[in-house]
Amino acid sequence: MKLTAKILAFVLALGVLGGLANRNEAEAVPNPKPLPISSKVKFSKLPPAVYVAPFGKLPTKPCTEDDTTSRNCFWDAARQGNGKGHSYWVDAKGRLTYLDPKLNNETKRKLFALGKQAAGWEHWGVVFGHQLCYAKVGDTSLIQCFDGFRETS
Repeated sequence: MKLTAKILAFVLALGVLGGLANRNEAEAVPNPKPLPISSKVKFSKLPPAVYVAPFGKLPTKPCTEDDTTSRNCFWDAARQGNGKGHSYWVDAKGRLTYLDPKLNNETKRKLFALGKQAAGWEHWGVVFGHQLCYAKVGDTSLIQCFDGFRETS
């Protein structure tokens, strides 16, 4: 049995060495030289990139902090309100688009609204520049908006 084990180990060692030898031969094949680049080639200047808004032309009028101007406007969260929150624009048809793509999921928006309505909350629209806000009215009102804004009044 010792002889059988020695023969088996010898055969395996030859197989490993043979595999290493073939790998070295494959690496020894020279790589083809790259083709020379002609110095006479001139590249034309590319035209400037043009951004096309998904719904047409982007609005230039800032949105207000309440529902008075809710169409064809933009909200720059860094410069408007308290400087916090999420920037968005509302097109001429009233479609809301956040710059943060995570907040543009229509299914999540609908589930948020249905959950608040089922719990008896009232739709308050825009509160301090935050869209899709609901309030639980009582002794004090608790306000929650889809973008995560919360406030008590």
